[in-house]
Amino acid sequence: MANNTKAHYNPGADSGDNRIDTVSVEYMVNTSGDRWFIPYNSDASMADQLAQCKKMVGKTNDGTDYGAEVVVS
Repeated sequence: MANNTKAHYNPGADSGDNRIDTVSVEYMVNTSGDRWFIPYNSDASMADQLAQCKKMVGKTNDGTDYGAEVVVS
């Protein structure tokens, strides 16, 4: 494997490089502001957990979040 080849996929690592602005990943949540996925730090507030999710998912080229919440009931 060449030194410049990524051995794994980490969507947050690119920080928006080569991500078109009109695409996002939708995460289904029960309440607006809930974390998007687990694992999570159960000692952290929900806002901190959501911030960690957003950091892991990353942003598009124009700086908007690559992920988006969809509230379902």
